[in-house]
Amino acid sequence: MRERPEDKKPQEEKEPYTPASPVKRILAWVGVVYMVLLVGLNLYPFFHGGAYLTGVAPLFACPGIAGLLIIALYTLRQPDETYSKKASMVVLALVCAVGLGVSLVLGIPPLLEGLGG
Repeated sequence: MRERPEDKKPQEEKEPYTPASPVKRILAWVGVVYMVLLVGLNLYPFFHGGAYLTGVAPLFACPGIAGLLIIALYTLRQPDETYSKKASMVVLALVCAVGLGVSLVLGIPPLLEGLGG
């Protein structure tokens, strides 16, 4: 039996693959790091007699701050940005670097104490 033109279904046109922007990738990796931290924090009591880690809350700010720092540095390197945006990204990068340092200084000693180090 011959196919009639009406019976043929038009093929769906597929859009070409476009990868995610670098900013979206950075945010996705920040989410992955947060999930690993949450899983580790929830599994810790199972292996240490039901005792939770305390005082490690500043460490949970580190992935977000680091992600924001990387986004600021990425935006800073774009050649088509205005000088005012570049200046604001420099300020943001400096604030993020200080915040990351403070969070690590406040969070690592309780982590080492909780892990027995």
